[in-house]
Amino acid sequence: MGKIPQLVVKGDLLPEVWEASIINLWNEGIDFSKESYKVEEEKDRIKEASMLMVVRTPLEQPMVHMGYEGVMSLDVYVDDVIKGTKDYLIGSGYDYTYHKQLFEFEIEQTQIDQIGQIIKRLKKASFSNRAQAITWMPWKHYDIDGPPCLQRIWCKVIGGELEMHTHWRSRDAYHAAFANMFAFIHLQKFIADKLRVKIGQYVDHSDSYHIYGQHFDSVKKFLKAIETIKDKETRWVNKSFLDRYVRDET
Repeated sequence: MGKIPQLVVKGDLLPEVWEASIINLWNEGIDFSKESYKVEEEKDRIKEASMLMVVRTPLEQPMVHMGYEGVMSLDVYVDDVIKGTKDYLIGSGYDYTYHKQLFEFEIEQTQIDQIGQIIKRLKKASFSNRAQAITWMPWKHYDIDGPPCLQRIWCKVIGGELEMHTHWRSRDAYHAAFANMFAFIHLQKFIADKLRVKIGQYVDHSDSYHIYGQHFDSVKKFLKAIETIKDKETRWVNKSFLDRYVRDET
C-alpha cells in the first residue's frame, strides 16, 4: 500500500468521465480508512485514490448518468448551490451549505460574495489568476462534525471560454461526486453567463476520492450493469429526459 494512487480521467461528457472515475477507483484504489461522520464510529473503511477529472465539454448532452442513485434530485441540488434554497437549515441539520460559503462567506461579521468577486475580477482582467473562492474556515472547521468537502474554486477565461477548476479535500465518489460536478458545472454556466462568455472545460480534483465500505456491494452492481448495458444511450441520457419524467410523475 504505502501511497495514495494518483488517477486521471479525461473525456468530453460528464457521465462519461464520472463512470470512468468509478471504474478506475474500484480497480486501482487502495483499501484504507477515514474519519467517520458517525458519532459512534471512529473511522470508516474506504477504497481510496486521488482523482483528477477533466470534462472537456461539460454542457454537452447527454449530461445525466442513470446509474447515479440521486438522479431525480439533481435540479434540487443545483438550486441549493446557486440559489441557497437550503441555507435556512444551517444550524439545524446542516453545518454549512456551498451557497452560503461561496456567496455569503462570513468573517468578522462581514459577508463576502466570492462568486461576485470572481465575476468582478474576470470582467476587469479575464486572464487573471486571482479569480477564486474558498470554503475552509480554519478558526471553525477543524472542530465541526461535517466540514466542507469542497475547498476552492478557481476560474479563468481562455479563448472566450470560462474554465473552472474545483478542489476537494475528500469526496464520496459514488454517492456525491456526480451531483457535485453536475451542480458546479451549472455554477460555471452561471458565472459564464454573467461574463457573457461560453463555458469551457471543467476540471475537478479530489485529494481523497473514495467509496465507503458499506457501498461496495452497490458499486459492484453498478459496475456489473455497465458491463451488461453496452448501449451508452441507455446509461447516459439528456437532461430533457429527466425534465419530462419529473413532470409525468407529478
